[in-house]
Amino acid sequence: MKSDAGADLAARREQLRLRSAQLREQIAAEAQVFRPGLRAVDRVRDGVQSVRRLRHNQAAVLLLGAALAGATLARPRAVVNLGLRVWSGWQVLRRLQPVVRSLRRQLG
Repeated sequence: MKSDAGADLAARREQLRLRSAQLREQIAAEAQVFRPGLRAVDRVRDGVQSVRRLRHNQAAVLLLGAALAGATLARPRAVVNLGLRVWSGWQVLRRLQPVVRSLRRQLG
């Protein structure tokens, strides 16, 4: 009687093992649908961790570059116009620097 119970338990354990293996394979096959989304989440998480490891000024430059790239893709004409305005402002500033310096010397 004890050996019958032992044999029944062993047979039941083997059935459970086979069923568990079958369920694991089924879950793995069904989980393939989520793989691309999980890869994207992993890439975003890795990018955030990379930015956190950078110094603050490097992170700011990186984010500014990403924003500029996004703006260029979204509105290229507006970015070109903004670039021309910045360039013109820089040229005006360079031309005014000697005048400002001479005024400071005269007043100071």
